Amino acid sequence: MRAMLPMSLLVGMLVVAGCAGRSPVPVQEATITDRYMTCEQIRDEVARNYAKQSALVREQVWQEEKNDMIMGLSLAFPPGWFGLDMGVEEDYPNSPQQIEHSALATRNRHLISMAQNQGGDCWPGKDHWVRS
Repeated sequence: MRAMLPMSLLVGMLVVAGCAGRSPVPVQEATITDRYMTCEQIRDEVARNYAKQSALVREQVWQEEKNDMIMGLSLAFPPGWFGLDMGVEEDYPNSPQQIEHSALATRNRHLISMAQNQGGDCWPGKDHWVRS
């Protein structure tokens, strides 16, 4: 019976620690096939990247809320502190979500620059976005 308590605490800590964060997987700014992309493909990828950025923001908010819940539960079950994801604290620049978000933003800037350099109607110029 005495051996059950330390073993159950160890299992509990491992389960809670398994909830901790993930590693970032940032996209490359430029790929070898970029120069062959059509305007349509560039617009599609920029739109997909914006959607991914929105999903990363939602994931970041969820991770922060999860940390808040774990902190509250850790008052009653102290090993819960091992389950905190310290990489997602508010305004922490090295969280996986923020690293990936920055990489997507850099990729989008590269793609938009490529589209603007192609000329024509590929991407609206700066004058299109300025309100008069």
